[in-house]
Amino acid sequence: MRIRSQLLALVVALVVPIALLAGATLVQLQSVQRHEQEERLRERVTALRLALDSQVESSLSVLARLAEDRGAGGELVDRSDAAALFASQPLWRSITLLAAPGAPPLWRLSRDAPDEAPVPATVVEGVRESGAAFVSGLLGDGETGHRSYIAVPVQPGGSVLVVTVGDHEWIAFLRRYAVPGPGTVTLSDRDGRIVARTLDHEVWVGEASPPQFRQATHGQDDGMLTGRSLDGTPYFSAFSRLRSTGWVLASGVPVAVLDGTVRKTTLVTVVSLAAATVAALLLAAVISNRIAGAMSGVLEMAAGIAGGDDDAADARLSQVDADTVRQKVQEAAEARRARDEAQARALASESRARSIAEAASRSKDQYIAMLGHELRNPLSAIASAAEVLAWPHSAPGDRARATEVVHRQTRHLRRMVDDLLDATRLASGKLSIDRRPVELSALARHVLDHFEAAGRGSELAIELRAEPVWVEGDEVRLEQVVANLLDNACKYTPAGGRVRLAVRAEAAQALIVVADDGPGLEPELLPRVFDSFSQGSRPIDRASGGVGLGLAIVRQIVALHGGEVDAANGGELGGSVFTVRLARCPAPERHGAPALAAPAGRPLRVLIVEDNSDSREMLAALLQLEGHAVSTAADGPSGLEAIRREVPDLALVDLGLPGLDGHALAAAARAGGATTRLFALTGYNTEADRDAAARAGFDGYLVKPLDPAALQALLVDHGLAPQPAPQES
Repeated sequence: MRIRSQLLALVVALVVPIALLAGATLVQLQSVQRHEQEERLRERVTALRLALDSQVESSLSVLARLAEDRGAGGELVDRSDAAALFASQPLWRSITLLAAPGAPPLWRLSRDAPDEAPVPATVVEGVRESGAAFVSGLLGDGETGHRSYIAVPVQPGGSVLVVTVGDHEWIAFLRRYAVPGPGTVTLSDRDGRIVARTLDHEVWVGEASPPQFRQATHGQDDGMLTGRSLDGTPYFSAFSRLRSTGWVLASGVPVAVLDGTVRKTTLVTVVSLAAATVAALLLAAVISNRIAGAMSGVLEMAAGIAGGDDDAADARLSQVDADTVRQKVQEAAEARRARDEAQARALASESRARSIAEAASRSKDQYIAMLGHELRNPLSAIASAAEVLAWPHSAPGDRARATEVVHRQTRHLRRMVDDLLDATRLASGKLSIDRRPVELSALARHVLDHFEAAGRGSELAIELRAEPVWVEGDEVRLEQVVANLLDNACKYTPAGGRVRLAVRAEAAQALIVVADDGPGLEPELLPRVFDSFSQGSRPIDRASGGVGLGLAIVRQIVALHGGEVDAANGGELGGSVFTVRLARCPAPERHGAPALAAPAGRPLRVLIVEDNSDSREMLAALLQLEGHAVSTAADGPSGLEAIRREVPDLALVDLGLPGLDGHALAAAARAGGATTRLFALTGYNTEADRDAAARAGFDGYLVKPLDPAALQALLVDHGLAPQPAPQES
């Protein structure tokens, strides 16, 4: 019995320190788990707050831009621009232009509530008195509806442009962007009124936040708190204050849910420790019985020896083996070390992911800033040229130079927009290739002629070395490849430098090589030179312009042709060199054809249906200078009436018309038997837009800004202009 008691005491002496260590470890584990859950809650509310701030700041930016524009006919704010932007703003329920508090609106656009309550006079008066943008708190009640307002002043005149945001828009935004998980998300205004709540929104909207919540968030930008929710449930919450409005966004999780994992871990640990203690006690009892039995055997053997018995073997004798205990301790140590290493790897991976996300965000911001700069450069030049043309005493030479600037900068804007659209079509696989035999040396000369005619690269020596080489490809897209490579070389070559364009055959391939004697490509840029938005270092003035898509478009067009393109430094001129490789094909058989005389042209009766007065008047002036008789209409119904009354040879119809859009106008004209050629004139340029126009009854499709050459080509195709005389082959 004494031996059994000693073994049990030994077990207790071993178990107690282990229990204490397990308790300390459990407390530390609980702290770590609680901290991790707190961080996840902070990240959730911060991400949603950033999304809300971005949406509100976007609304303020759009309203400020609208307030600076002027509409057709002298409107303070361009209603058509507001209508075009309305669908892109998910928070907007309506937008209203007000001249004075209590006065009828000058105009209002509403998503689904044309008879909604008028804008409170306090909102209008507050904006007019402060002269600054204003975001109200939640106004209204359960009967009239809950709303908030975003307002900006319109100068001059003291008018106010107001956007109404209902509580349904706020809750829809929260439910769209809130990270899934337990708990609820609540948005409160500066006065503590609940604007939206993802749980039981209709019950709590407009109610006051709990006093404990308002006290904890007062004067704080973000933080954590523990308290009771509106329905009395204990909650653990993270909050963050919106930078744009001063409102408070909170994301809470019931304490029971938050502590559930901790309680589960505690229960498992306690049960495991109790089971281990019971097992140890049972094992001690078994071992003590074996030792007692062995000692009994020793006493029996001693008695036997004393009695003359020489049997000295007893199977009950055994030894205690400590190797198993040592092995288990080593396995536990290795498991702990493996867990620590996995946690370190996870932290390092999270740090790398955060760095990558931050770098991507910075890159996006830098690109948006660069794009704004690139768009402002040509717009600034066009605005200055317009002032020169409008100046009554400007010299003829100045007017000629101003006209040239307008043409050049308009082409530059068109190139940037075309690059963006081509990149989108290439990324979505919607760019098709029309393959036919193309002679590359003639194509290169054609591109170089356009460069010289446009004055691009006028300060450089551009040399062409070309031999006849034929490929199967799309002539227009291959011209785009050569033009983009040549334009890129001109951008990065200093004035007085040399650029060489070469076309030659090499075995079964056709090569297009563009080399320059500029500084070459930076080593870190070489691996990503054909990525979208990648650009080399340029001074802050960015005189060469561009949006960083030209080389990306080159690579994708060449890939569609089954070819390759690469870039390197140290070419034949010492700078950078770009090489395009395409499969050669045999030269096609040519058959001579006599030149045909072009039929005589005739002036046309042209109708322009366009709601933008500037575009309408300038296009009419251009067509009149070409000898055509032009009439105009400013909306869909008057345009349809003019087609039926005047029966013009050609009608250029904008698709975004008030009263009756372009598609409906074309369909009505065709249904009435109109034979007038209808050409769509629009800023949209996708295959879906073209197909929709064709289904509506349009004969042709023109993209803004209007290219006179594209219009002339359509006139020729439809027999409204003379065919050019074919060249002898």
